[in-house]
Amino acid sequence: MSYRKTLTLALALAVIIGAGAAIADECATCHGQPEFKVKHKGLYDYFLDYENSVHGVAELECAACHGGDDGTTDFEQAHDGVLDPVRYDRIPATCGACHGEQYEAFITSDHYSMLEVDGTAPNCVTCHGAMDMDFIFATRVKSTCAFCHNHESGVLPGVPDQAEFILGKINVMKGYRSFVNTNLAEKDRAAGLEERYAALTAKWHRFDLEAMVDETKELLGDYRQAKADAVRDKRK
Repeated sequence: MSYRKTLTLALALAVIIGAGAAIADECATCHGQPEFKVKHKGLYDYFLDYENSVHGVAELECAACHGGDDGTTDFEQAHDGVLDPVRYDRIPATCGACHGEQYEAFITSDHYSMLEVDGTAPNCVTCHGAMDMDFIFATRVKSTCAFCHNHESGVLPGVPDQAEFILGKINVMKGYRSFVNTNLAEKDRAAGLEERYAALTAKWHRFDLEAMVDETKELLGDYRQAKADAVRDKRK
């Protein structure tokens, strides 16, 4: 299942579950109170980030990622095991529970192999942050890659530029997708482009960037042509 389909399903389930009443999550009883900010500002700010994130909008319960028991206000019971799912080396598996295609690609990467060995390689939050899952800035990812991949280290110094190029093109595609999906008369063609886009963005998590360059250029070209055709279709 693609990331887009997975997220759509998660949102739909959240709506269904929350239709009769708000999702029961007692974490907010403490973490969402202004008084909590005084002694635990970092955790309070983290909760605010969650509320405004794609996960918060979907009403994904805290325990879905953190574990613990979000149905109680008892401190010990609520926090039992909350650090296990978000331990740095376990974050990919936790995210992978929903983002399966991305996880399956990531576990074939060199980054994952290093993470398994010494626990210090990049993982999901390195690029996405803990909550900011919607838009990835190419320049931010480039600077993150450059911490390890640079001329001083000699470790694949071309990676930051490749990452910026690919993500830049993918972000351009995002600008075309909604228009194409809405206005292109050939719905099967639009669906095919969407499937290719989902596959490409999942493949990114394998970080075989050299192999992705030509595929990215080709898909962007096809999206540009599809947009031009969609403009024509809209004018008819």
